[in-house]
Amino acid sequence: MIGFIITGHGAYAPGIHGAMEMITGKQEKVKVIPFLPEMTLEVFKNEIVASIDTLKKEVSEIIIFSDLLGGTPFKIAAEIVMNQGGIEIVSGTNLSMLVEGSILRLGMSSSQELVNQLLQTGKDGISRLESISEYFKNDTEDFSDGI
Repeated sequence: MIGFIITGHGAYAPGIHGAMEMITGKQEKVKVIPFLPEMTLEVFKNEIVASIDTLKKEVSEIIIFSDLLGGTPFKIAAEIVMNQGGIEIVSGTNLSMLVEGSILRLGMSSSQELVNQLLQTGKDGISRLESISEYFKNDTEDFSDGI
């Protein structure tokens, strides 16, 4: 199994984590680290380091999911893992990526392979209603109870 760290500005990380688990159920070996306005960079960095250290005892590889390329959570994570193997960092994380990743990570051992697949999933999950309206016209599934 590949471990996940989800991070981002404010309530992004806890929010997207909660949405993921609403769809996939409770997930193991996932750490959530929000970067809050009152946090110092040192405190935030220490939380990421501690999460990596904890996960490394349980999994062989880790993916860090961040909200924004070049944002503080991404930059701090990159600084920490620059010379470490077995850790990938992804920016622009969306819910499609986390849902699919939470399922696929159970049977995969290569974080690089999983990231490559999830980057495509993330791109494919971005649409405009106008471009997919034909799909919905012919869709007979009942989603009245949610997805």
